[in-house]
Amino acid sequence: MSRQQSPPRLDHPDGEARWVRDRRWATVASADPQALLTAYDRLLVVAAHPDDECLGAGTLIADAADLGVEVTVLLLTDGEGSHPASPTVSTDEMRSRRVLEGDRALSVLAPGARVVHAGLPDGGLAARHEVVVDRVCDLLDERTLVVAPWTGDGHADHDAAGRAAAAAVAAANGGDGGSVGLAHYLVWFWHWSSPDDLPWHRLLVVDGSLGAIRRAARALDEHRTQVAPLSPAPGDERLLTDGVLAPARRGFTTLLVSDGTAPPENPSGSDDDRVASFDAMFEDGDDPWSSDSWYERRKRDLTLAVLARERYERVLDLGCSTGVLSGALAGRADHVVAVDASEPALEVARREAPETVTWVRGRAPEVVEGLDGTFDLAVLSEVAYFLTPFELWLTLGALLPRLAPGGELVLVDWRHPTERIPLDGPAVHRQVAEVCGRWASVTHVERDVLVDCYEVTS
Repeated sequence: MSRQQSPPRLDHPDGEARWVRDRRWATVASADPQALLTAYDRLLVVAAHPDDECLGAGTLIADAADLGVEVTVLLLTDGEGSHPASPTVSTDEMRSRRVLEGDRALSVLAPGARVVHAGLPDGGLAARHEVVVDRVCDLLDERTLVVAPWTGDGHADHDAAGRAAAAAVAAANGGDGGSVGLAHYLVWFWHWSSPDDLPWHRLLVVDGSLGAIRRAARALDEHRTQVAPLSPAPGDERLLTDGVLAPARRGFTTLLVSDGTAPPENPSGSDDDRVASFDAMFEDGDDPWSSDSWYERRKRDLTLAVLARERYERVLDLGCSTGVLSGALAGRADHVVAVDASEPALEVARREAPETVTWVRGRAPEVVEGLDGTFDLAVLSEVAYFLTPFELWLTLGALLPRLAPGGELVLVDWRHPTERIPLDGPAVHRQVAEVCGRWASVTHVERDVLVDCYEVTS
């Protein structure tokens, strides 16, 4: 990314909260990277400046490389226009630094990917439309998916790159629906535009794998001129603040797709498979989670200890399993709504359950949408990492409006690596913090457990 002016703030003051709460996300199609890339052998990512590729499509690039798709990244400018008022770094030095940063970032994101530096003037892409079209066309082949900035992203270079990429794809396909696909990613739009400006019907969300999420974060860190101050001097400030970076840390890529490019949604059977795996855990007994172990008992005590109030009117326990925590929460609440996807788990939970607990079967995020009323407290204990990044986003979007003013959101998770599930505890807590960080009230970190509490005031 490059800055042509120096606005006092580059990100929107309402941050991710204004996006996650928009209920139109529930209408958006989703896919995993393999579903998106099935029709293609190559991925060509067009970026106006070094770092745009990480900000707009980092996890997608990493997953494409892991799937064996040939990845090429076309960096149209060297980003030399960054920090125009810097007293310590010249334009030529900035160009050299950012070229090197782009190469290093791609070596982390997609080892073996081809990086092409077009060397066009930073801030001058709109005046060089035909040149950019030619640069893109030079890298096209059959069965290539082109991913470029959106034409309405809000930055002149980004918009120009998107228009040129679209023209190149149209020329390659000859107007007859060829094998070259096109999708656009978003960078500045998340900060400079409104949800009502987004063509929701064209969106496709592509979940990132846990490995891709980790590599995308490391790759962004390689863009040191953008994510850290050049020096303490005025004009050398950090450009990519945490607020600016937040959309890139969602764990999924949001694309605007052209006709014929979007694949069908992931098969619904995948959800059934996940529920069946939870059900199968009860075939050998009623307590697959060893709820009386020291770890589980201590975790419940920690959960109760971090709650800000002595008593609550209405509590949601999302992912209640056999209901042991639900029962403990009932001792602090007038009413508890306990939700789980597994019927065998709920059958165990209903035995000797307090009358003040209502048991609901369903999966997040959909089940949250169907809950009536508001809650003073919502607890997600070792459940969120079973969700994909987009499912977690949707769950947050459904939960936040159902919290009463000042209501608490509590996340409790195992801190160690997970296997064969979408996320792990640290990834969950990082993603939620990007949305809810302004409301943080308690953070507890120890060897085995992560606990984060938020008091949602707006």
